[in-house]
Amino acid sequence: MVNPKESRNKEPKLKFYKKSSDGSLTYLTDLEENFLFVQRLDGTISRLDLFDQHYYKLRLYNGIPILEVDGLRMQLVRDFKTPLDYAKEVVDGLKIQNKGKFHVFDSCMGLGYTAIEVSTRPSVASVTSSEISQAVITLAKYNPYSEQLFTNKKIEIINQDSFKFIKSIADNSFDFVIHDPPRFSHADELYSNEFYQNLHRVCKKGAKIFHYVGSVGTKGGRSIEEEVIGRLLKAGFKNTIYVKKLQGLYFEK
Repeated sequence: MVNPKESRNKEPKLKFYKKSSDGSLTYLTDLEENFLFVQRLDGTISRLDLFDQHYYKLRLYNGIPILEVDGLRMQLVRDFKTPLDYAKEVVDGLKIQNKGKFHVFDSCMGLGYTAIEVSTRPSVASVTSSEISQAVITLAKYNPYSEQLFTNKKIEIINQDSFKFIKSIADNSFDFVIHDPPRFSHADELYSNEFYQNLHRVCKKGAKIFHYVGSVGTKGGRSIEEEVIGRLLKAGFKNTIYVKKLQGLYFEK
């Protein structure tokens, strides 16, 4: 048994990060910023990580929380100061008109940075955001930069696998789509012909889509983006453009 004094000595030193918007929560981080903690009004402190088949945790990257799953970053931060900058550039690339009433499908929500960013566009009427992992949704609820996911009336969260959920969506539902799946080896069904056929079905004519594809296999000569482009063209999409900085594709129906 570890005696209480030894246990207390091993507790990490924490520093203030920020307050929640309503002041009910205080966010703290360890000195190395490897973990994020939350302190409630009663003084209890919880580390924002959990196990649910995989190990999920929040940590800071240049002052903004990112999600790690089994030690792998879920946000693309290379060439970006923060994941918020990545989200803004993805949404800017969709070139959403200022006038209109548009509906957006955000597939594989994560911490919701792209869902929140796209919801700021005045012409966006609704954002339907799907996320398979309840663990991710739980951590998002404690992430101060994900707060609008749960307060913005434009955003609806669907706790369901995007591959299954898209089959229940009516034809011609969306004007824009942001598809941000895990890497191919973790969710190959989200890169499949069947998924793309359903994606084509739920998009309106002229819909614009961004699809993160990652950089898997590049060192071995594999081109994941070319494989995906082939399936997208087969499903009926057109005007595919690969953006290396975003590791993703823009295309249209």
